[in-house]
Amino acid sequence: MNVYTYLTLKAWNTGLQLAFGILTTYVFLRILSPDVFAAYILVSAIGAYSSLADLGCSNLIYVSMRKAYLDGEHLGTALEEALAALLTYGAVVLLVLFVVGALIVANVIDNHGRPLNLILYLLFWLLLLPWNIVRTTANAVDLYVPFEVLELTRHLLVTAFLITLLAGLEVREYLIAVNVVWGACFIIAAFYGRHLFDKFGAGNGSIAAAVVRLYGDRLASMKAAAAFNVSAFTIYVFPYFVIPVMSFPRDALVVFDTFYKVGRFGATTYRVAADAFLPMQTRAVHEGRTRDLMSSVGMVLAFQFVIFLVGAICLLAGSDRIFPVLLNGKVEISQAIVLMMVAMLFLELFQLTLEIILINSGLFEPMAKLYVTVMTALGTVALVSYLWELSFPLFLGMYVLVYGVGAILHVPLFLHYFGRQNRVSQTD
Repeated sequence: MNVYTYLTLKAWNTGLQLAFGILTTYVFLRILSPDVFAAYILVSAIGAYSSLADLGCSNLIYVSMRKAYLDGEHLGTALEEALAALLTYGAVVLLVLFVVGALIVANVIDNHGRPLNLILYLLFWLLLLPWNIVRTTANAVDLYVPFEVLELTRHLLVTAFLITLLAGLEVREYLIAVNVVWGACFIIAAFYGRHLFDKFGAGNGSIAAAVVRLYGDRLASMKAAAAFNVSAFTIYVFPYFVIPVMSFPRDALVVFDTFYKVGRFGATTYRVAADAFLPMQTRAVHEGRTRDLMSSVGMVLAFQFVIFLVGAICLLAGSDRIFPVLLNGKVEISQAIVLMMVAMLFLELFQLTLEIILINSGLFEPMAKLYVTVMTALGTVALVSYLWELSFPLFLGMYVLVYGVGAILHVPLFLHYFGRQNRVSQTD
């Protein structure tokens, strides 16, 4: 595999993903009022939060499938478990769509007279859950390049449809189109899946038995992986659900959404190098080549630091022009919030790089303990902010501080596991 081909595809996909996130805010605030846009933000948060139903299955499947693939072992069992997880996630999508859709229709979640639009938007985000298994399976068996090509096509299409909203396309037509794109992607993935099942002789076992193996036989690993996934995702998105019940200004949710998207900009961009070098890193871990692992980590961090510098300069020098245009002058982003954005970008540099290696090496339990601790601390921050009626900037500053402590703690955790492995290999 040519890592630079993969890196190029990842870079294109990342650019389109970031453009889509920015354009969503830019376009929606020009065709919708802030109140209506807030409803779309809430629905997207619910849809994205539903990915917690993964419960760490995708991580477990990747670790077991990757190890079997690198060892040249039979992959039938792992593929059957991946299919079982995919079907389970499909059922979760239908359940959440029904429950939240009912709340939208009943106007418990403000539908602003367009309930079907919000339900379609929810479906668009919910489908990210089963897509995790498609990505996991492709990456585990070195099909990451075909997957990235498919992702590139998907991103191009949904971004193009988003832009046409400014040219007069109706919101409902746009939402139907992007969900049709999802359907086409799953059909293409099914063809690849059928080929894998035929190649590795999978599909003869019972799906029910695969579910039992996945959720029952690996219960201890599942608990740790689930704790990690739930905590990791909650750390990022819990303010979406906390802010509406606080005594913050009405535009606080839009401000946090912008803060979140800048943070996701950093995380998504950093993943270009982190994911591109992951196949090489997992091979190095599998074969005990710690020196090569450390070398690749250094390359990834150097690449990401350049990205951080560019992002920090753009924010510090251009925020007074970027955000008024992005938010159509309807919401103000203070300089204090901008500084927090820069801090978040810096902290994510360490956190993301080391998290990807640790979790994809099967170190679920120590990562779960760290993330549960950080999540608990953030819950305390939310409670204190509510009881003492703290200002929104102070709440956000405390959020960044706690996140930062958790991010820095990844460094000793990484050195503890892989530094020890390096010392052992040198002794041998």
